[in-house]
Amino acid sequence: MNQPNPSNAHRPSWQLPPGVSRGTWDYCHTADIATQYDQFHASHPLLDFDQQWIAEQIATQKIGEDRSNGEAIATLLDLGCGTGRAMVPWNAAGWRTIGFDLSMTMLLESQTKMASVSSRLKDNSPGLVHGNLAQLDCIASETIDVAICLYSSIGMIRGRENRRNMIKNVRRVLRPNGLFVVHCHNRGMWLREPGGIVRTAKSFLRSLSDKDWEHGDRIYPYRGLPSMFLHIFTYREMLEDLKAGGFGDVDCLALNDRSSGPLSHPGVLMNWRAGGFLFCVKKQGEIGLMKS
Repeated sequence: MNQPNPSNAHRPSWQLPPGVSRGTWDYCHTADIATQYDQFHASHPLLDFDQQWIAEQIATQKIGEDRSNGEAIATLLDLGCGTGRAMVPWNAAGWRTIGFDLSMTMLLESQTKMASVSSRLKDNSPGLVHGNLAQLDCIASETIDVAICLYSSIGMIRGRENRRNMIKNVRRVLRPNGLFVVHCHNRGMWLREPGGIVRTAKSFLRSLSDKDWEHGDRIYPYRGLPSMFLHIFTYREMLEDLKAGGFGDVDCLALNDRSSGPLSHPGVLMNWRAGGFLFCVKKQGEIGLMKS
């Protein structure tokens, strides 16, 4: 794999790829973000829960077939793979895994981690792709069994059309019975935070006068970066985006305010109480899960 090119970090804003903000570009070109990523996020409960939950969805849908000849059971695409934490168990189980990320340093961390995995697959080398989530044309159609985009990585894409373009491409690359799992944070939580009502009002008012700003966009300091970007969704917004991307059967698990498990009584003020949402959609057919 190629090494990071330091000159890319100073690319002017007008040369940034579609959907990539200055904050996201700086994030992807700051080496410490990647090398300290696992340590920084080690205590977040979502990073354990989402792994367990994805495994349950895959098992229920019976994706992947046990083989004894060392061939890949199925193929998993991790969009915004980071250091590869979500790919490890599937690679070990004999799946072909493909990690896709805009940060070359993240991919190098992922490569190191995956090299230590003992796999049932004869060739367990992960496919690692350096690219932009809003530009997935390099991935061939109907080659992926499961695509995942976790820890609100989709929120790092700036612009609704860019996010919808990603979702359309995800549907294109999925095999007929493939699954797509995506996580997003819940904008309704803003109203429960100090200053959240003011933040919500300012975001909405700015969206009326600034064509480059969407309600739910947030720019904030993060680990030494002055302008980290993240779009925060509502349940309805993500639902609409998935349907606009061609997914007709959409189901969702609302998470509690710590994102450590399901939200109790999701029918009661879910849009205000949920810490985030895990959506699971199937390219064809109904899923019928996650009603708790």
